[in-house]
Amino acid sequence: MRCYFMRDGDIATFEEFPGLTDEEATARANLLFSERKHLFEGFELWDRTRLIIRYILPAAKTYLS
Repeated sequence: MRCYFMRDGDIATFEEFPGLTDEEATARANLLFSERKHLFEGFELWDRTRLIIRYILPAAKTYLS
């Protein structure tokens, strides 16, 4: 599985989650996003061509330090 972190509507970076269940990967993606939400507006979690979750903050603003 792969988690894509979004900035300005585009993929800014991603993390690989090999061997995790959907639930484990979703929990991991939420944790990583909570630590990085000042950098990104949201994330998408994909298992190849299957979208598992998409989370985008409403009216997201990103701030780079």
